[in-house]
Amino acid sequence: MAAHGFQLILGFILALAGTSLAAAEGPALCGGKPVAVRIAEAADGASLRLADGRVVRLVNVIGPLPIDGDKDAVVRATAALGEIVAGQEASLFLESDTEDRYGRIAARAVLIGGKVWLEAEMLSRGMARVYLPANDKCARALLQFEAKARAARTGLWDDPKFGVFDAENVEALLAAEGRFVLVEGVVRRVGESRRRLYLDFGRRFTEDFTIVAPDTIRKSLIAQGSDPKSWRGKRVRVRGILFSWGGPAIEVNVTQAVELLD
Repeated sequence: MAAHGFQLILGFILALAGTSLAAAEGPALCGGKPVAVRIAEAADGASLRLADGRVVRLVNVIGPLPIDGDKDAVVRATAALGEIVAGQEASLFLESDTEDRYGRIAARAVLIGGKVWLEAEMLSRGMARVYLPANDKCARALLQFEAKARAARTGLWDDPKFGVFDAENVEALLAAEGRFVLVEGVVRRVGESRRRLYLDFGRRFTEDFTIVAPDTIRKSLIAQGSDPKSWRGKRVRVRGILFSWGGPAIEVNVTQAVELLD
């Protein structure tokens, strides 16, 4: 989270973690209705195939995807997930019973065998990254597992393709357009128009990296203790899908997607 208070809370959680497995009650932080199921196998690095044939999408984490251009990473993440889940009884914390256009149901969290928080375990192994949880408590808990794996360069974090991009490396960012990435750098300018805030990481907003923050996101960040309009000169990390905005850009749709690091 962007507020200084979140950084303190995150550090406290990190100190308490001590193990790669979350406490059994952890998944309940993410909300959703728990439903008992049996898992047949991993469909990919962030999806499960149940014994009854349904496919479950894990909404709070993201594994390597074909668009990342690394088939081996996709295979490794799928194998890691399969090792944990195959044939296991589990509790799904469902976001909805409704299937998406691809025939998948969405789970906010999964508890394997009554003790292993699946998303936390995949993050600890460096086989997934935190996606965009809309729940503060869930995001805080998951980010601490990701942070430990990232600091240790575990799994995907040892591959520059999946690591944190430098906001000043515009060439690399342009090459990653359409992918989910983490980007970190110092905000050089802050602009505002059309009910949006623009955090520019270079002098040329038509060429350099930009974070686009709708007014609703700015208000949420202010409520949490930090106005992004005052972030000039501050180091920030953001996660999301890269798109072209003259230069590369990420639009923030949930406050959990951006962290004020200073």
